Amino acid sequence: MRRFDIRRRGRQQRAVLSGALAALPAGLMAALAAELAAEAGAYFPAVYALTLALCLAGTALLARRGLPLVLAPDLGTACWLIYLIVISHGVTLPLLYACLAAAAALVWLLLRCGAAGRALSAFPPCLRAALPLSLGLLLFLWGAEQGRLLLASPLHLVMLGDFADPLAYFTLLGLLVLLGLRALRLPPLAAVLGAFLVTALLSLAEGFWVVPPAPFYLPEGLDRAAGLFLRAGEGETAVLAGAAAAFPWLVAVLLFTSWGTIAALFPRLVGEDSAAFSGASAAAETGGRQATAGLRGVLSALAAVNVLAALAGVLPLMASRLSALAGREGARRPRAFACGACAIYALLLFAAPLARELVSFPAALALLALAAGLSLLRRARLPRLRLVEERAAVLLLVLIVPLTYDIVLGLSLSLIAYVLLRQLARRPVPSATRGLAALFVLLAVFAAWLF
Repeated sequence: MRRFDIRRRGRQQRAVLSGALAALPAGLMAALAAELAAEAGAYFPAVYALTLALCLAGTALLARRGLPLVLAPDLGTACWLIYLIVISHGVTLPLLYACLAAAAALVWLLLRCGAAGRALSAFPPCLRAALPLSLGLLLFLWGAEQGRLLLASPLHLVMLGDFADPLAYFTLLGLLVLLGLRALRLPPLAAVLGAFLVTALLSLAEGFWVVPPAPFYLPEGLDRAAGLFLRAGEGETAVLAGAAAAFPWLVAVLLFTSWGTIAALFPRLVGEDSAAFSGASAAAETGGRQATAGLRGVLSALAAVNVLAALAGVLPLMASRLSALAGREGARRPRAFACGACAIYALLLFAAPLARELVSFPAALALLALAAGLSLLRRARLPRLRLVEERAAVLLLVLIVPLTYDIVLGLSLSLIAYVLLRQLARRPVPSATRGLAALFVLLAVFAAWLF
């Protein structure tokens, strides 16, 4: 009995550690998102503190639903909102937050009434099966780019990084340590933790980042961020028209980005093998409906959190792709996973100077993204694709998502290609799938008109 208690305690500790590892880079993304908002006129300390507080609350809420997920701002969405919508097109921050609150409320309403659930179930099984592979490649390429192992190029898709940059050497060192520890048959969590500590401590010893003299301070100026949406009426008519044109695409981003991450990390939750998607038996169909109802509840909770985020003056929060670090222990013990994640969020909540310093030399953080990507790639399993439209759609999804860092764009283009090729082959296409593809085409027209 005592041996059983020791094993159980050890598994809970590993789940707590996996939550801490997943929340550390996800929490530091709050600092990057706050800096983006500050470029548009927001007050950094207030946005940073409110973002982490909502991430903590949302992570705890999802743990109660049995999911080891950490919440964090999606940097791709944040860049699109700040640089393109606010800075380029002159939409004010109060108007942006009002649009975000309305879009999140609409997503919640569509989920509660079942309309969004029918849209999500319209995705072909081949695309849902390919999501873990595309998301794993996205995480690996993003980590390699953050660690300067790869660089964006105007002439090529990517090119090898600048090895005159110490950041590339430290990231490569961490990756080699990770692979070496795994070759020694250490558990995945122990290998990731060991490689992270080696990279962080060596870069600290070499002086590439330092611990600030005052790493902690209390959050301040919260009233300068919360309630900013109340001034949404300010602005010209053209600005209001631009915000209205971006609204439908914003609804799609809030719905499909988190759904794509959750579907990749927890394929059983979307009823991937049930008859709700493949049309097998009545018993399997009931199980598929239950899985879809569970997913609808999770997405509704995320939409409610995003309504609060917009009212508090915070950019949208998504299910973080770095939740792939949860592993088996995190999946079995989501509450222990959430305890580790919330502890890191609570620590970073009062550590804005330290967070900015860690972001300045992200070798150890890039390593965690590389480890999460490798973890997803190991678990990715593609079914046998026999039809041309399935192969083409999966190929588009696996290429577009990692290269653009945009789940919604990859899902939309691959679904449109799937429907067109299936129609050309004169094979039947479900009406819900055709309707969703047509919706994505309309959203693309809206985006082209806006941008």
